[in-house]
Amino acid sequence: MNLKHIHLLKKEYIILFFILFIFSCEKEEDRTVTLYAKGNTEAQVSSTNIDFGETINFTSTSFKALTINWTFEGGSPTTSINPNIAVTYNTPGTFEAKLVVKYIDNTIETKQFTIVVNGIDPPLPFSGIPVDVEGTFEAENYDLGGEGIGYHDTEMENLAVTNGSPTYRSDDGMDIEVGSTVTNISYTNDGEWANYTVNVTNSGTYDFEFIVASGDPSGGKSIKLQLLNPDTGVPTDLGQTGDFPNTGGSSVYVSKMVTGISLNEGINTLRLYFTGANTNLDKVNVIASLPPAPIDGLGIYTERDITNSNPGIVPPVNNGNMSITTVTNNPNHGNSSLFYHYDPTGNGNPQSGFGLSHMDLTVAPYNASAYNYLHIAVRSNTAKNVRIRFNTSSGNYWITLKPSAPTYGMLWDGAWHELVIPLSDMLANGNGAGLSTVAGAISTLRQFTIRTDDSDYTTNPNSFDYYIDDIYLTTN
Repeated sequence: MNLKHIHLLKKEYIILFFILFIFSCEKEEDRTVTLYAKGNTEAQVSSTNIDFGETINFTSTSFKALTINWTFEGGSPTTSINPNIAVTYNTPGTFEAKLVVKYIDNTIETKQFTIVVNGIDPPLPFSGIPVDVEGTFEAENYDLGGEGIGYHDTEMENLAVTNGSPTYRSDDGMDIEVGSTVTNISYTNDGEWANYTVNVTNSGTYDFEFIVASGDPSGGKSIKLQLLNPDTGVPTDLGQTGDFPNTGGSSVYVSKMVTGISLNEGINTLRLYFTGANTNLDKVNVIASLPPAPIDGLGIYTERDITNSNPGIVPPVNNGNMSITTVTNNPNHGNSSLFYHYDPTGNGNPQSGFGLSHMDLTVAPYNASAYNYLHIAVRSNTAKNVRIRFNTSSGNYWITLKPSAPTYGMLWDGAWHELVIPLSDMLANGNGAGLSTVAGAISTLRQFTIRTDDSDYTTNPNSFDYYIDDIYLTTN
């Protein structure tokens, strides 16, 4: 075949290719294209208005969702990726619940619900008007509302009326006894209570005087003073009278004090909670607390109001493997305390055989011969012996706190303990004469020291942690 014929065949093939291409394009244009339907966001809730403590069921029926994410403001749980979830609301308020749905094409849609969580009904004071504090509220004039709202009594019967007392009020499940001179709550049992709505005219600290009686040989049982959360009614203990002995008769009344109770200005609901039987309650007098008189003593490291002050260097010097810091999140009183931590390598002054830190007195030597007792607050769960020591011009005087034989009220339970230590118990070198008995010692105080004891010294770091606060001396 010659070259000309070859070129003619090429042209024919090219023409055929273009014809086929054109026909294929026409078929493509005629093809029916089916588009998939887009997903949609759907969700339901079982309720949008509930009482606190109740549960709402949330359900997502969203179509073709790639992912779903719930968030529940104020609820528990607070989030979920499950289509169906039960959420409990324990706090009253208005909250938002949101569902966020993501689809396969990366579009995002949301659906929101407003959830109203109702709290308790407002209290109903007996006279319609809350009792002012300072003031007096009579025990029998507890809030209105009946059983479970104004009061709780363990039996429906008014035992005082059954035993001959006139009826004082119609919601008489609480046992109210009407006498010739006193009307009182009586026939108490453990777990009974009464609520009182009061108006605190000024935020402050108040003393509560409970007027109580008991003719039982074993005496009366403690009454707790509680403050109710205004939204949930949950009580918080403020203090209690403590059990008290027989007063000489069920109508012989005495005073039991609960002092230093902080209250905020405004309407407050107080609860009197009875812890047992044989307690008659006439009334409660509330007065503003008087500021405590200054402590007659010598302050070394304390934020208490004290007549004399000779503060030590704060924080004490890091020495003898002991690292000392001032902490503000763990005081016994006031705003701060001292943290003694055993750190042989990191304290900057490594020693061998002991760990200690000195607090130098700002005036030294100091004549402390007027004082007889050392006060110190200690908190620790490190069950190791620790020395509390004074350095004087005539040597060192100390006592040793021993977990094996606790003294002065000290326990190694992680709680604060306020120790009162006679200076006569702080002995020269731990076994000699008492500090307060040696004139040349008590009149020449120089340093206050916390020290590990030789009997259980260890080289292990982080093996000794003590919090110290409220170091001062008193006469008695």
